[in-house]
Amino acid sequence: MSYTRSCGVLMPIPTLNGPFGIGVLGIEAMEFVDFLKNSGFSTWQILPVEHTGSCFSPYKCISAFAGEPMLIDPRGLLEMELITQDELNDRMWEMTESYIDYEQVYDKQWKLLRLAYNRVNRKSYEKFNPFWLNDYTNYMVEKFDESADFFKFVQWLFDIQWKELKKYANDAGILLFGDMPIYVAEESADVWSNPEIFDKTASGGCPPDYFNEDGQKWNNPVYDWKLLKKDGYKWWVNRMKAAIERYDIVRLDHFRGFESYWRIPIEDKDAKGGTWEKGPGNELFKVLRKNLGDLPIVAEDLGVITDDVQKLMQQTGFTGMRVLQFGFHGDDYHLPHNFPENAVVYTGTHDNTTLLAWLFELNNTDRERALFYIGFDGDWTVGGADSPIIKAWIRALYMSPAKMVVVPIQDLLGFGSDTRTNTPGTTENNWKFRILPNAISQIDCEFYARLSREFGRSEVK
Repeated sequence: MSYTRSCGVLMPIPTLNGPFGIGVLGIEAMEFVDFLKNSGFSTWQILPVEHTGSCFSPYKCISAFAGEPMLIDPRGLLEMELITQDELNDRMWEMTESYIDYEQVYDKQWKLLRLAYNRVNRKSYEKFNPFWLNDYTNYMVEKFDESADFFKFVQWLFDIQWKELKKYANDAGILLFGDMPIYVAEESADVWSNPEIFDKTASGGCPPDYFNEDGQKWNNPVYDWKLLKKDGYKWWVNRMKAAIERYDIVRLDHFRGFESYWRIPIEDKDAKGGTWEKGPGNELFKVLRKNLGDLPIVAEDLGVITDDVQKLMQQTGFTGMRVLQFGFHGDDYHLPHNFPENAVVYTGTHDNTTLLAWLFELNNTDRERALFYIGFDGDWTVGGADSPIIKAWIRALYMSPAKMVVVPIQDLLGFGSDTRTNTPGTTENNWKFRILPNAISQIDCEFYARLSREFGRSEVK
Protein backbone atom coordinates (compact mmCIF):
# COMPACT_ATOMS: atom_id res chain seq x y z
CA MET A 1 0.00 0.00 0.00
CA SER A 2 1.16 3.52 -0.75
CA TYR A 3 0.30 6.61 1.23
CA THR A 4 0.22 9.17 -1.55
CA ARG A 5 -2.42 11.86 -0.99
CA SER A 6 -3.93 10.49 2.19
CA CYS A 7 -4.93 11.49 5.70
CA GLY A 8 -4.76 10.02 9.15
CA VAL A 9 -5.18 10.46 12.89
CA LEU A 10 -2.51 10.63 15.57
CA MET A 11 -3.47 8.76 18.71
CA PRO A 12 -1.30 6.48 20.85
CA ILE A 13 -2.93 3.14 21.62
CA PRO A 14 -2.92 3.84 25.41
CA THR A 15 -5.20 6.83 24.68
CA LEU A 16 -8.04 4.54 23.59
CA ASN A 17 -11.02 4.11 25.89
CA GLY A 18 -11.82 0.74 27.45
CA PRO A 19 -12.30 -1.06 30.77
CA PHE A 20 -8.66 -1.63 31.72
CA GLY A 21 -7.38 1.83 32.64
CA ILE A 22 -5.39 2.03 29.41
CA GLY A 23 -6.04 1.41 25.74
CA VAL A 24 -5.20 -2.14 24.62
CA LEU A 25 -4.82 -4.19 21.43
CA GLY A 26 -8.42 -5.32 21.47
CA ILE A 27 -11.95 -4.50 20.39
CA GLU A 28 -11.65 -0.75 21.07
CA ALA A 29 -8.61 -0.55 18.77
CA MET A 30 -10.51 -2.38 16.04
CA GLU A 31 -13.50 -0.10 16.52
CA PHE A 32 -11.17 2.85 16.09
CA VAL A 33 -9.98 1.31 12.81
CA ASP A 34 -13.64 1.18 11.74
CA PHE A 35 -14.02 4.85 12.67
CA LEU A 36 -10.97 5.76 10.60
CA LYS A 37 -12.27 3.90 7.58
CA ASN A 38 -15.76 5.40 7.86
CA SER A 39 -14.31 8.91 8.19
CA GLY A 40 -12.09 8.73 5.12
CA PHE A 41 -8.84 8.30 7.02
CA SER A 42 -6.30 5.75 5.84
CA THR A 43 -3.52 6.05 8.41
CA TRP A 44 -3.33 5.58 12.17
CA GLN A 45 -0.24 7.11 13.72
CA ILE A 46 0.32 5.35 17.04
CA LEU A 47 3.82 6.45 18.16
CA PRO A 48 6.13 3.76 19.66
CA VAL A 49 4.49 0.64 21.13
CA GLU A 50 7.67 -0.78 22.63
CA HIS A 51 8.13 -1.73 26.30
CA THR A 52 8.33 1.50 28.32
CA GLY A 53 10.45 2.08 31.40
CA SER A 54 9.55 3.49 34.81
CA CYS A 55 8.61 6.93 33.46
CA PHE A 56 6.16 5.31 31.02
CA SER A 57 7.37 7.45 28.12
CA PRO A 58 7.30 5.60 24.78
CA TYR A 59 10.50 7.43 23.93
CA LYS A 60 12.40 5.85 26.84
CA CYS A 61 11.84 2.15 26.39
CA ILE A 62 13.34 -0.87 28.12
CA SER A 63 13.79 -2.34 24.65
CA ALA A 64 13.84 -1.01 21.10
CA PHE A 65 12.18 -4.28 20.02
CA ALA A 66 9.93 -5.77 22.73
CA GLY A 67 6.26 -4.77 22.82
CA GLU A 68 4.59 -2.98 25.73
CA PRO A 69 2.95 -5.59 28.02
CA MET A 70 0.36 -3.11 29.30
CA LEU A 71 -1.15 -3.02 25.80
CA ILE A 72 -2.03 -6.74 25.89
CA ASP A 73 -5.81 -7.14 25.97
CA PRO A 74 -6.73 -9.21 29.08
CA ARG A 75 -9.83 -10.48 27.28
CA GLY A 76 -7.50 -12.41 25.02
CA LEU A 77 -6.23 -14.33 28.04
CA LEU A 78 -9.80 -15.33 28.88
CA GLU A 79 -10.36 -16.53 25.30
CA MET A 80 -7.21 -18.64 25.61
CA GLU A 81 -8.61 -20.06 28.89
CA LEU A 82 -5.59 -18.81 30.84
CA ILE A 83 -7.62 -16.75 33.31
CA THR A 84 -11.13 -16.94 34.76
CA GLN A 85 -13.95 -14.46 34.32
CA ASP A 86 -13.60 -13.40 37.95
CA GLU A 87 -9.89 -12.74 37.44
CA LEU A 88 -10.70 -10.68 34.35
CA ASN A 89 -13.29 -8.73 36.31
CA ASP A 90 -10.67 -7.91 38.94
CA ARG A 91 -8.53 -6.37 36.18
CA MET A 92 -11.36 -4.07 35.06
CA TRP A 93 -12.64 -0.83 36.51
CA GLU A 94 -15.09 1.83 35.45
CA MET A 95 -13.45 4.68 33.59
CA THR A 96 -14.57 8.08 34.83
CA GLU A 97 -11.39 10.13 34.38
CA SER A 98 -9.59 10.96 31.14
CA TYR A 99 -6.12 10.01 32.30
CA ILE A 100 -4.04 6.87 32.79
CA ASP A 101 -3.01 5.75 36.26
CA TYR A 102 0.07 3.86 35.08
CA GLU A 103 1.04 2.46 38.46
CA GLN A 104 -2.37 0.87 38.99
CA VAL A 105 -2.50 -0.44 35.41
CA TYR A 106 1.02 -1.85 35.71
CA ASP A 107 0.30 -3.70 38.97
CA LYS A 108 -2.97 -5.18 37.77
CA GLN A 109 -1.63 -6.19 34.36
CA TRP A 110 1.49 -7.96 35.62
CA LYS A 111 -0.54 -9.82 38.24
CA LEU A 112 -2.84 -11.12 35.53
CA LEU A 113 0.02 -12.04 33.20
CA ARG A 114 1.65 -14.08 35.96
CA LEU A 115 -1.60 -15.98 36.54
CA ALA A 116 -1.83 -16.72 32.82
CA TYR A 117 1.79 -17.83 32.62
CA ASN A 118 1.30 -20.35 35.42
CA ARG A 119 -1.41 -22.07 33.37
CA VAL A 120 -0.14 -21.90 29.81
CA ASN A 121 1.18 -24.89 27.90
CA ARG A 122 4.83 -24.03 27.33
CA LYS A 123 4.76 -25.73 23.94
CA SER A 124 2.38 -23.02 22.71
CA TYR A 125 5.17 -20.50 22.32
CA GLU A 126 8.32 -22.60 22.12
CA LYS A 127 8.84 -21.65 18.45
CA PHE A 128 8.52 -17.92 19.16
CA ASN A 129 12.11 -16.70 18.99
CA PRO A 130 12.76 -13.33 17.32
CA PHE A 131 16.44 -12.38 17.10
CA TRP A 132 16.20 -9.79 19.92
CA LEU A 133 14.37 -12.00 22.42
CA ASN A 134 17.30 -13.53 24.34
CA ASP A 135 18.96 -10.17 25.01
CA TYR A 136 15.65 -8.75 26.19
CA THR A 137 14.64 -11.66 28.44
CA ASN A 138 18.10 -11.95 29.99
CA TYR A 139 18.08 -8.24 30.76
CA MET A 140 14.64 -8.50 32.33
CA VAL A 141 15.80 -11.40 34.55
CA GLU A 142 18.60 -9.13 35.78
CA LYS A 143 16.07 -6.45 36.71
CA PHE A 144 13.03 -8.41 37.89
CA ASP A 145 12.35 -11.51 39.93
CA GLU A 146 10.91 -13.54 37.06
CA SER A 147 12.15 -16.24 34.72
CA ALA A 148 13.30 -15.51 31.17
CA ASP A 149 10.54 -17.83 29.98
CA PHE A 150 7.88 -15.63 31.58
CA PHE A 151 9.03 -12.62 29.57
CA LYS A 152 9.13 -14.76 26.43
CA PHE A 153 5.51 -15.73 27.10
CA VAL A 154 4.48 -12.09 27.54
CA GLN A 155 6.13 -11.06 24.27
CA TRP A 156 4.47 -13.97 22.50
CA LEU A 157 1.09 -12.69 23.68
CA PHE A 158 1.89 -9.18 22.48
CA ASP A 159 3.01 -10.51 19.11
CA ILE A 160 -0.23 -12.44 18.61
CA GLN A 161 -2.45 -9.49 19.46
CA TRP A 162 -0.36 -6.97 17.52
CA LYS A 163 -0.52 -9.08 14.36
CA GLU A 164 -4.29 -9.47 14.74
CA LEU A 165 -4.73 -5.71 14.98
CA LYS A 166 -2.38 -5.01 12.09
CA LYS A 167 -4.16 -7.49 9.85
CA TYR A 168 -7.53 -6.01 10.78
CA ALA A 169 -6.26 -2.51 10.02
CA ASN A 170 -4.57 -3.44 6.75
CA ASP A 171 -7.60 -5.41 5.58
CA ALA A 172 -9.64 -2.25 6.16
CA GLY A 173 -7.15 -0.20 4.14
CA ILE A 174 -5.60 1.45 7.20
CA LEU A 175 -1.83 1.84 7.52
CA LEU A 176 -0.23 1.67 10.97
CA PHE A 177 2.24 4.53 11.28
CA GLY A 178 4.78 3.85 14.03
CA ASP A 179 7.67 5.76 15.46
CA MET A 180 11.36 5.07 16.04
CA PRO A 181 13.15 7.24 18.61
CA ILE A 182 16.72 7.93 17.49
CA TYR A 183 18.08 7.00 20.92
CA VAL A 184 17.43 4.24 23.41
CA ALA A 185 17.25 4.54 27.19
CA GLU A 186 20.40 4.03 29.25
CA GLU A 187 18.45 1.55 31.38
CA SER A 188 17.55 -0.73 28.49
CA ALA A 189 18.24 -4.19 27.15
CA ASP A 190 19.88 -2.57 24.13
CA VAL A 191 22.58 -0.75 26.10
CA TRP A 192 22.98 -3.69 28.49
CA SER A 193 23.57 -6.21 25.70
CA ASN A 194 25.51 -3.93 23.31
CA PRO A 195 27.47 -1.54 25.57
CA GLU A 196 30.28 -1.11 23.07
CA ILE A 197 28.17 0.79 20.52
CA PHE A 198 27.14 3.52 22.98
CA ASP A 199 29.01 6.50 24.41
CA LYS A 200 27.85 6.79 28.02
CA THR A 201 29.95 9.89 28.70
CA ALA A 202 27.42 12.01 26.82
CA SER A 203 23.67 12.48 26.53
CA GLY A 204 21.60 13.14 23.46
CA GLY A 205 19.32 16.14 23.29
CA CYS A 206 18.78 19.38 21.44
CA PRO A 207 19.87 22.99 21.92
CA PRO A 208 17.58 25.78 23.15
CA ASP A 209 14.57 26.09 20.84
CA TYR A 210 10.87 26.94 20.59
CA PHE A 211 9.97 24.35 23.22
CA ASN A 212 12.63 25.03 25.86
CA GLU A 213 15.03 27.93 26.40
CA ASP A 214 17.51 25.60 28.15
CA GLY A 215 17.32 23.04 25.38
CA GLN A 216 16.53 19.42 26.17
CA LYS A 217 18.83 16.91 27.81
CA TRP A 218 17.33 13.48 27.25
CA ASN A 219 19.77 11.46 29.39
CA ASN A 220 20.11 8.83 26.68
CA PRO A 221 23.59 7.65 25.70
CA VAL A 222 24.70 8.69 22.21
CA TYR A 223 26.07 6.25 19.65
CA ASP A 224 29.66 5.42 18.86
CA TRP A 225 29.06 5.85 15.14
CA LYS A 226 32.64 4.96 14.20
CA LEU A 227 32.33 1.56 15.87
CA LEU A 228 28.90 0.99 14.35
CA LYS A 229 30.34 1.69 10.92
CA LYS A 230 33.03 -0.99 11.36
CA ASP A 231 30.48 -3.81 11.55
CA GLY A 232 28.27 -2.43 8.80
CA TYR A 233 25.76 -0.77 11.14
CA LYS A 234 24.44 -4.23 12.01
CA TRP A 235 22.50 -3.09 15.08
CA TRP A 236 20.72 -0.41 13.06
CA VAL A 237 19.95 -2.83 10.25
CA ASN A 238 18.33 -5.16 12.79
CA ARG A 239 16.45 -2.33 14.42
CA MET A 240 15.06 -0.98 11.16
CA LYS A 241 14.16 -4.49 9.98
CA ALA A 242 12.10 -5.06 13.11
CA ALA A 243 10.41 -1.67 12.75
CA ILE A 244 9.30 -2.12 9.14
CA GLU A 245 8.00 -5.57 10.00
CA ARG A 246 5.92 -4.12 12.85
CA TYR A 247 4.72 -0.91 11.18
CA ASP A 248 3.61 0.03 7.67
CA ILE A 249 5.28 3.45 7.97
CA VAL A 250 8.04 4.48 10.37
CA ARG A 251 8.55 8.04 11.58
CA LEU A 252 12.27 8.41 12.21
CA ASP A 253 12.45 10.68 15.23
CA HIS A 254 15.02 13.52 15.44
CA PHE A 255 16.24 12.94 11.90
CA ARG A 256 18.63 15.86 12.04
CA GLY A 257 20.66 13.85 14.58
CA PHE A 258 21.80 11.54 11.79
CA GLU A 259 23.52 14.48 10.10
CA SER A 260 24.80 16.15 13.29
CA TYR A 261 23.72 15.47 16.87
CA TRP A 262 23.79 17.63 19.98
CA ARG A 263 26.29 15.98 22.31
CA ILE A 264 25.86 17.02 25.96
CA PRO A 265 28.43 16.06 28.60
CA ILE A 266 26.70 13.64 30.94
CA GLU A 267 27.51 15.75 34.01
CA ASP A 268 25.80 18.89 32.65
CA LYS A 269 22.48 19.81 34.22
CA ASP A 270 20.93 21.15 31.00
CA ALA A 271 21.57 21.13 27.27
CA LYS A 272 23.06 24.60 26.83
CA GLY A 273 26.66 23.38 27.00
CA GLY A 274 26.32 20.81 24.23
CA THR A 275 28.17 20.74 20.93
CA TRP A 276 27.26 19.58 17.43
CA GLU A 277 28.99 16.38 16.38
CA LYS A 278 28.81 14.68 12.99
CA GLY A 279 26.49 11.70 12.59
CA PRO A 280 26.64 8.90 10.00
CA GLY A 281 24.78 10.83 7.31
CA ASN A 282 23.48 9.13 4.18
CA GLU A 283 26.03 6.32 4.54
CA LEU A 284 23.78 4.70 7.16
CA PHE A 285 20.69 4.89 4.96
CA LYS A 286 22.56 3.46 1.97
CA VAL A 287 23.47 0.46 4.13
CA LEU A 288 19.87 0.12 5.34
CA ARG A 289 18.53 0.19 1.79
CA LYS A 290 21.14 -2.31 0.61
CA ASN A 291 20.05 -4.74 3.31
CA LEU A 292 16.32 -4.03 3.50
CA GLY A 293 15.23 -2.48 0.21
CA ASP A 294 12.86 0.49 0.12
CA LEU A 295 12.39 2.17 3.48
CA PRO A 296 8.87 3.44 4.35
CA ILE A 297 10.31 6.31 6.41
CA VAL A 298 8.95 9.71 7.35
CA ALA A 299 11.81 11.84 8.64
CA GLU A 300 11.09 14.13 11.60
CA ASP A 301 13.03 17.04 10.13
CA LEU A 302 12.05 19.61 12.76
CA GLY A 303 14.20 21.74 15.04
CA VAL A 304 17.47 23.35 13.96
CA ILE A 305 17.54 22.48 10.26
CA THR A 306 20.74 23.47 8.46
CA ASP A 307 21.70 23.29 4.80
CA ASP A 308 23.49 20.01 5.57
CA VAL A 309 20.31 18.51 7.05
CA GLN A 310 18.32 19.63 4.01
CA LYS A 311 20.97 18.04 1.79
CA LEU A 312 20.62 14.78 3.70
CA MET A 313 16.84 14.92 3.23
CA GLN A 314 17.37 15.32 -0.51
CA GLN A 315 19.88 12.48 -0.62
CA THR A 316 17.57 10.05 1.17
CA GLY A 317 14.40 11.19 -0.57
CA PHE A 318 12.50 10.66 2.68
CA THR A 319 9.18 12.35 3.31
CA GLY A 320 9.55 15.29 5.72
CA MET A 321 7.20 16.97 8.18
CA ARG A 322 5.47 20.32 8.58
CA VAL A 323 3.57 21.54 11.66
CA LEU A 324 0.92 24.23 11.30
CA GLN A 325 1.49 25.64 14.79
CA PHE A 326 5.05 26.60 13.86
CA GLY A 327 3.84 28.66 10.90
CA PHE A 328 3.14 31.86 12.81
CA HIS A 329 6.45 32.09 14.63
CA GLY A 330 8.59 33.17 11.68
CA ASP A 331 8.63 29.72 10.07
CA ASP A 332 6.42 30.34 7.04
CA TYR A 333 7.40 27.05 5.45
CA HIS A 334 5.08 25.46 8.03
CA LEU A 335 2.07 27.21 6.45
CA PRO A 336 -0.20 25.31 4.03
CA HIS A 337 0.61 27.42 0.97
CA ASN A 338 4.28 26.47 1.39
CA PHE A 339 3.79 22.76 2.07
CA PRO A 340 5.79 20.61 -0.35
CA GLU A 341 4.17 17.55 -1.88
CA ASN A 342 6.63 15.19 -0.19
CA ALA A 343 5.53 15.97 3.36
CA VAL A 344 3.36 14.74 6.20
CA VAL A 345 1.64 17.78 7.68
CA TYR A 346 0.13 18.19 11.14
CA THR A 347 -2.03 20.66 13.01
CA GLY A 348 0.34 19.73 15.85
CA THR A 349 2.36 16.70 16.93
CA HIS A 350 2.35 14.83 20.24
CA ASP A 351 4.84 17.46 21.49
CA ASN A 352 2.52 20.41 20.78
CA THR A 353 -0.43 21.66 22.73
CA THR A 354 -3.82 21.27 21.08
CA LEU A 355 -4.85 23.54 18.21
CA LEU A 356 -7.52 25.24 20.30
CA ALA A 357 -5.08 25.88 23.16
CA TRP A 358 -2.51 27.19 20.68
CA LEU A 359 -4.97 29.79 19.43
CA PHE A 360 -5.61 30.95 23.00
CA GLU A 361 -1.87 31.13 23.71
CA LEU A 362 -0.95 33.20 20.64
CA ASN A 363 -0.35 36.90 21.21
CA ASN A 364 -2.97 39.19 19.69
CA THR A 365 -0.89 40.07 16.64
CA ASP A 366 -0.10 36.46 15.72
CA ARG A 367 -3.69 35.37 16.40
CA GLU A 368 -5.06 38.11 14.14
CA ARG A 369 -2.68 37.00 11.41
CA ALA A 370 -3.67 33.38 11.88
CA LEU A 371 -7.39 34.15 11.66
CA PHE A 372 -6.86 36.33 8.60
CA TYR A 373 -4.77 33.60 6.99
CA ILE A 374 -7.56 31.08 7.35
CA GLY A 375 -10.25 33.63 6.43
CA PHE A 376 -12.14 33.12 9.67
CA ASP A 377 -14.22 35.91 11.21
CA GLY A 378 -16.43 33.89 13.56
CA ASP A 379 -16.02 33.00 17.22
CA TRP A 380 -12.61 31.30 17.38
CA THR A 381 -13.02 30.41 21.07
CA VAL A 382 -15.57 27.66 20.43
CA GLY A 383 -14.17 24.20 21.12
CA GLY A 384 -15.56 20.71 20.78
CA ALA A 385 -15.79 18.29 17.88
CA ASP A 386 -17.88 20.75 15.82
CA SER A 387 -15.60 23.73 16.44
CA PRO A 388 -15.75 25.81 13.22
CA ILE A 389 -12.24 27.20 13.60
CA ILE A 390 -10.72 23.73 14.10
CA LYS A 391 -12.58 22.39 11.06
CA ALA A 392 -11.39 25.36 9.01
CA TRP A 393 -7.75 24.66 9.83
CA ILE A 394 -8.08 20.95 9.11
CA ARG A 395 -9.75 21.76 5.79
CA ALA A 396 -6.81 24.01 4.87
CA LEU A 397 -4.39 21.14 5.47
CA TYR A 398 -6.52 18.78 3.36
CA MET A 399 -6.44 21.31 0.51
CA SER A 400 -2.65 21.58 0.58
CA PRO A 401 -0.36 19.73 -1.86
CA ALA A 402 1.17 17.66 0.96
CA LYS A 403 0.87 13.92 0.42
CA MET A 404 -0.40 13.15 3.94
CA VAL A 405 -2.35 15.09 6.57
CA VAL A 406 -2.32 13.84 10.17
CA VAL A 407 -4.59 15.29 12.85
CA PRO A 408 -4.21 14.47 16.57
CA ILE A 409 -7.34 13.01 18.13
CA GLN A 410 -7.48 15.98 20.52
CA ASP A 411 -7.91 18.35 17.57
CA LEU A 412 -10.62 16.22 15.98
CA LEU A 413 -12.40 16.57 19.32
CA GLY A 414 -11.60 20.29 19.70
CA PHE A 415 -10.06 19.81 23.13
CA GLY A 416 -7.99 22.25 25.19
CA SER A 417 -4.54 22.23 26.78
CA ASP A 418 -5.52 19.88 29.61
CA THR A 419 -5.53 17.03 27.09
CA ARG A 420 -2.00 17.62 25.80
CA THR A 421 -0.07 14.40 25.22
CA ASN A 422 3.45 15.55 26.06
CA THR A 423 5.31 18.71 27.03
CA PRO A 424 8.98 18.44 25.97
CA GLY A 425 11.54 19.06 28.69
CA THR A 426 9.13 18.05 31.48
CA THR A 427 8.49 14.79 33.28
CA GLU A 428 5.12 15.39 34.96
CA ASN A 429 1.64 14.61 33.59
CA ASN A 430 2.83 13.37 30.20
CA TRP A 431 1.44 10.43 28.19
CA LYS A 432 -1.59 10.16 30.48
CA PHE A 433 -4.47 11.51 28.40
CA ARG A 434 -7.28 9.09 27.44
CA ILE A 435 -10.49 9.59 25.55
CA LEU A 436 -13.73 8.78 27.33
CA PRO A 437 -16.05 6.07 25.93
CA ASN A 438 -18.42 8.44 24.09
CA ALA A 439 -15.75 10.71 22.61
CA ILE A 440 -15.41 9.22 19.13
CA SER A 441 -19.17 9.34 18.53
CA GLN A 442 -19.00 13.15 18.81
CA ILE A 443 -16.78 13.46 15.71
CA ASP A 444 -18.50 14.37 12.45
CA CYS A 445 -17.46 11.33 10.40
CA GLU A 446 -19.27 12.45 7.25
CA PHE A 447 -17.54 15.85 7.29
CA TYR A 448 -14.10 14.25 7.31
CA ALA A 449 -15.11 11.59 4.81
CA ARG A 450 -16.30 14.34 2.47
CA LEU A 451 -13.10 16.32 2.96
CA SER A 452 -11.20 13.21 2.02
CA ARG A 453 -13.26 12.67 -1.11
CA GLU A 454 -13.25 16.33 -2.21
CA PHE A 455 -9.50 16.72 -1.87
CA GLY A 456 -8.47 13.32 -3.17
CA ARG A 457 -7.32 11.75 0.09
CA SER A 458 -9.72 8.84 0.21
CA GLU A 459 -7.74 5.98 -1.27
CA VAL A 460 -4.83 3.81 -0.15
CA LYS A 461 -3.35 1.62 -2.88
